[in-house]
Amino acid sequence: MKTLIKISWRNIWRNSGRSIVIILAVAFGLWGGVFITGFMTGMLTQMFDSGIKSQVSHIQIHNHDFIKEKLTEFYIEDYESIIGVIEKNDKVHAYSARTLSNGMIATASMTAGIEIYAVNPPQENKTTDLRKNIIEGDYFESVSRNPVLIGEKLSQKMNINAGNRIILTFQDLNGNITSASFRVCGIYRTSNTMNDERKVFIKQNDFANLIDNPGVVNEIAILLTNIDDVDEFKTMLSDEFPDTEIRTWLQLAPELSFMNEMSGMAMMVILIIILLALAFGILNTMLMAIFERTRELGVLMSVGMNKFKVFSMILLETIFLVVSGSVIGTVMGYITISITSKTGIDLTAIGGDTFSDYGIDAMVYPRLEDMFFLDLAILVIITAIVASIYPSYKALKLNPADAVRKE
Repeated sequence: MKTLIKISWRNIWRNSGRSIVIILAVAFGLWGGVFITGFMTGMLTQMFDSGIKSQVSHIQIHNHDFIKEKLTEFYIEDYESIIGVIEKNDKVHAYSARTLSNGMIATASMTAGIEIYAVNPPQENKTTDLRKNIIEGDYFESVSRNPVLIGEKLSQKMNINAGNRIILTFQDLNGNITSASFRVCGIYRTSNTMNDERKVFIKQNDFANLIDNPGVVNEIAILLTNIDDVDEFKTMLSDEFPDTEIRTWLQLAPELSFMNEMSGMAMMVILIIILLALAFGILNTMLMAIFERTRELGVLMSVGMNKFKVFSMILLETIFLVVSGSVIGTVMGYITISITSKTGIDLTAIGGDTFSDYGIDAMVYPRLEDMFFLDLAILVIITAIVASIYPSYKALKLNPADAVRKE
C-alpha cells in the first residue's frame, strides 16, 4: 500500500500543469464558497441579533387587552410581582419595564405619528443597544427636564437636531389629550430605519408625571442569558401569572425564525453547488487522465497489477488532487473570514441605506463556526471518492491486450 501511495502521488505530478490548474480551481472554488457562506451567515445573524436586541427581546409581557388596542390604559396591574420573580431568576440577563403610548410629534412646521416608549434608562441600556446606537447627542444625560431620543430617519424627515425642542402629544389613562415640550438629547440610528422613523424614547418618570400616575407599565421586555431557555421560562411565567399575555420572540417576530432557517438553508445550497461543481470537475479531469493513460494502464494490468490496485491508484490520485486544493482553499477561507469578521465589510457604497430598510446593517461581519470547516473537509473528501468511482470503473473495464496496443 505504501508503494501504491508513492506511485499515485508521483502520477499526479507527471502532468504538473494540469494538476496545478485542478488544485487551484478546487482551492479558489472552496475559498469563494466559504466566503459567500460566511458573508450570508454573518448578515442573517446580524439581522437576527438586531431584531432581538432592538425590537422584541426574548420574551415580552403585556396586559391581554393591550395586545388588541395598544392603549396606555391597558397596563400590567401586578407588574411589581412579575419584576420580583424576574430579578431573582438567574436565567435572566436583563429586563426593561416600559410605558407605551401612541402619539404625535410636532415642530414649528411639521407633525408626524409616532410610538412613545417611556423607559427606565439604566434598565433599557442593559436590555437593548439603544445607547450604543446614538450618533448625535447623548443618552438622556445632557437634558435635565423632559429629554427625548429620536431616530435618525425621523430627525431627517422633520429636520430636527440634538438640542431642538419638540412637542409630544398623547392620551392619558382617562383618554384626555396631553401635550408637553421635550428637548432632543440624542439621535439614534439602528439597522432598521422603519423603527427609527416611528419610535421615540423618553424617561418613564417624565411620562408618569405628565399622566399623574407612576405605576403604569404596559410592557416588560426580558432578555435571557441563553435563548434555548425561552420556552421553559415562558411556561414558568405563564403558570405563575396566568392573567397576563406572555409571548416569546418566535410569536412576536416569526420572521426572525425564518432568518435562522434561511441561514442554514443558504449554507446547504451553497455547499451543494460547490460540491456538485467539484464532483463534475473531478469526473471530467480523471476521465481525461484515464483516456490519456490507456496504454500505461494496460501495461500495468498485463504485468500483474490486479484490478483492486488499479482502482485504488486512481482513487488515491483523485483524493491527493482534491485534498491539496481543499486544504489551500479552506485555509484561505478561514483567514478571510477571520479578518473580515473583525474589520467588517462596508456595504454603504452599494446601497447601505436600502439594506437598512430591511433591518440589515451596512457593515456586515462574516462569521462561521469552526465546525463548518470540519464538515466541509469531510464532505469534500466524500465527494472526491464518489466522483472518482466512475473513472476508476472505466479503468477496470479496459482490456489489457487492447490497451497496450493503443497509441
